[in-house]
Amino acid sequence: MQAKAAQKTKGYRRDAARRRILLAADFAYSSAKAVASGAIRFASSRQDIELVIHGGHPENNDPAYATGGGFDGIISCLGNELVELQRIFKANPRVPVVFASVSSGHSGLSARPSTAILCDNAAIAEAAAALFVRHGLTEFGYVGGRLRATGTEWDVERRNAFVADLERRGFQTRIYTPPSDDGGEESEADALAAWLKALPKPCGLLVAFDMRAMHVLNVCRAAGIAIPEQIQVISTDNEEWICEHTSPTLTSVEPDFEGCGFRAAETLVRLMDGETFETEQSFGVRSVAERMSTTDMHGSVNRAVRARKYLRANAAEPLGSARLAALLGCSPRLLQLSYKAVFGRTVQEDIAETRLDLAKKLLNDSGIPVCAIPERIGFESPGYFMEFFKARTGMTMLQWRRNGRAKT
Repeated sequence: MQAKAAQKTKGYRRDAARRRILLAADFAYSSAKAVASGAIRFASSRQDIELVIHGGHPENNDPAYATGGGFDGIISCLGNELVELQRIFKANPRVPVVFASVSSGHSGLSARPSTAILCDNAAIAEAAAALFVRHGLTEFGYVGGRLRATGTEWDVERRNAFVADLERRGFQTRIYTPPSDDGGEESEADALAAWLKALPKPCGLLVAFDMRAMHVLNVCRAAGIAIPEQIQVISTDNEEWICEHTSPTLTSVEPDFEGCGFRAAETLVRLMDGETFETEQSFGVRSVAERMSTTDMHGSVNRAVRARKYLRANAAEPLGSARLAALLGCSPRLLQLSYKAVFGRTVQEDIAETRLDLAKKLLNDSGIPVCAIPERIGFESPGYFMEFFKARTGMTMLQWRRNGRAKT
């Protein structure tokens, strides 16, 4: 009778009423540590559970530690370490398993009672989109992994959900596509830099994961792209050892990994009790850790966007940085600094470009005499504007009109 009441495992006598759960994880990732924290929190509240952790310490990394058998349930947070996982399964046949924070489809690795608790990638994307929209941004982009051929399922899910959420809000999203040939990191960095430079500014950029976002920030710095004035960057996973030490520090969406761990342990106990679950469940977002990559400390983005919106709506009026600054309640110098930081050009340059576009429209769509157009768009000197128009387009205003009519 006493033999049934107690078992001996590797010299350690344990109460047979207590059930041993193995949590196997790759602790190179902060997410795995958070999952373990949640599982520990659950196990600590139960007298009938003994939680054994494999990984995270040299003493616990010996494969024999996890493959000696004697476990009643398994929580796997090993990601793609399938060889190690199969060794654990072989040593512990038939016991239930919960796959925590993995890609979809891992639950099919085992015929034993199992379920997978997956990150809700749509919730991550929607949290990022909501923050960008609150910041008043209207231009957006997405950057996934470096190699086109290795795009992972969660990367694709985050991208598609980000695009879909912004479409519902009436916005378009530009997607970065890595070069098809693997020309190495330098070639990919050049392609990424060119794509980032071409983005309309200011822009909100969601990056698939923190390490990739660190690379994006480095490319922006080398290319002279101002963060967050021109591009605001949000990443995913909130790996603090990365996010707190990038330049600037990195805003990141933090999935509820700890909640996933707690739920994984709770679910495993119920599986051991004979309950059944859906093949896959999901966990959502804990918070968005906002740092300097999205923090408009000096209001530059808001100030510049408001100025551009006004000048584009009133391009034909007498405008200048002094008048715009007065309308915005700031000094002309502050407006100029903000405008240059966000749009990469001065207020005067943007006014000139806006009026040039307006002149082209009037030449194409109206019968207003050519000589009257400069005054109509706010230029007091027709001669000066005609010279400016020819310098920028390579044609006189009359040639532009004739050329446009010839095409129609």
